[in-house]
Amino acid sequence: MEEAYNFHGYRITEDSQFVFRLRGIGAELAGELERAAMECQDERNRLILSRLNRLVKEHPEIPMFKNYLSIAYHVRGEHRKAAEINKQLFREHPDYLFARINHANYLIENDETEKVPGVLGETLELKSLYPEREVFHQAELKSFLNVVIRYHAASGDLEPAEEKLELLKELAPDDYVTEQAETFLYGLRLNKAFLRIQEQQKLKIAPEILKNIPHLENQAPPVFKHDEINNLYQFGIRIPGDKLDELLALPRLSLISDLEAVLQDAVDRYGFFHELGYKEVTHSFALHALFLLGELKATESLTRILDFIDADGDFLDFWLGDHKTETLWQVIYILGLNNTSALQQFLVKPGVDTYSKMIVADALSQITLSYPEMRDEMLRVFTAVFETFAEASLEDNLVDTEFMGLAICNVIDCCLIELLPLIETLFERKYVAEGICGDFQDVQQAFDDPNRINVRNILPVKELYQHILSTWSGYTDKVKQYTNDFAEPAQPAVKVKIGRNDPCPCGSGKKYKKCCMK
Repeated sequence: MEEAYNFHGYRITEDSQFVFRLRGIGAELAGELERAAMECQDERNRLILSRLNRLVKEHPEIPMFKNYLSIAYHVRGEHRKAAEINKQLFREHPDYLFARINHANYLIENDETEKVPGVLGETLELKSLYPEREVFHQAELKSFLNVVIRYHAASGDLEPAEEKLELLKELAPDDYVTEQAETFLYGLRLNKAFLRIQEQQKLKIAPEILKNIPHLENQAPPVFKHDEINNLYQFGIRIPGDKLDELLALPRLSLISDLEAVLQDAVDRYGFFHELGYKEVTHSFALHALFLLGELKATESLTRILDFIDADGDFLDFWLGDHKTETLWQVIYILGLNNTSALQQFLVKPGVDTYSKMIVADALSQITLSYPEMRDEMLRVFTAVFETFAEASLEDNLVDTEFMGLAICNVIDCCLIELLPLIETLFERKYVAEGICGDFQDVQQAFDDPNRINVRNILPVKELYQHILSTWSGYTDKVKQYTNDFAEPAQPAVKVKIGRNDPCPCGSGKKYKKCCMK
């Protein structure tokens, strides 16, 4: 007999013979039960139904045979017969745990959820249902937790369902029963996220964007000092490495001048290219220019780049897409490393798009993490920014609740815990989107999270392009198509586990730990 272990007030065993001993079942019959437990789940076994029906008649006092017969009917799609057996099982063996579990599932499936506590016990605790027992099998507790989670989900009670799910994950982290229980919560989580987003929208404060880029009729391309610049208009992210080498070999000052002209072209001919319709191959020139200016360490172009990203969201989405949140921080990091005052001024500028400021705040956060000797300077920068926001009125056209939530995430990442009093003031003024960083208590706790630190790598420009091609969806499939002439063998599907700091799958744009995981 395997020794039982303690688990949250329960004594748990994983001894396969435990339940048989509990019911006084001998070795020969126990072997028959073990065989039936395996075979009832095999829909290809043509003999199991007749054998189980015979065993039910021969041993009416043993509920497990009826349970296995119900399972056998269920896996073969004969759900009505399975339901009839389950009713018989619950009627004849009301003390048998799996009779109660099966009946509770039946009630939930038939919209009689309110009757479930009468079956599982008002406290919904296994030890309260069987107070005379000191030890339970792991399979009993995990199956009981599974149906309790399903009951709470069907009742719309997400919080107790999540609490039970955490217990189940601890008890049986890789079990199918645990995976199934999580699916019960998907709808509730999405609904909760939707309601939360609706509520947050009511509290959202955003500045009026002052710089909206017009759709001009200009179609004339600029005249560049170097003909090689035209390659930027002919290639997307798959631009050949030798083309990049040719560009980077050009005279530095004239190359920088041409790259700045490329950015201006994206402004001047925005209407022209918008009318053409976005194509990655022909519409990536502004992105190329930004990456190359970063590679050149063209600090003299920082002001020009900040001016370029100071634009309305539609303009930035058109030219930059996901690069706003994923890659452009690197350019600002490189060019703003020794000019943090310019970055600070940008963050307190009125009427600027949320994600334009986020690019800069991300860069400042990464500077803090990469250069510990600059921590005091970065603390002064973020302090000045947070003080300016805390003192601002709505008429200043500065307050941006979503940016402030994102910026707080930045200072958590680089552990500027001295800012907590200022952060509390911002929460008190309702200047923070709690859907992004949580409430003030969440922020306090987040500073103690060892997983909060996220140091990103600064990649040379050719490695940056390769990183995008090899990791971004939309590129990876095409790379496989171009490089493999023969299909690879199919691989088994793997369920992706969502990390606490990953984007939430509900589509809210928030971190999972601050959205549906809550």
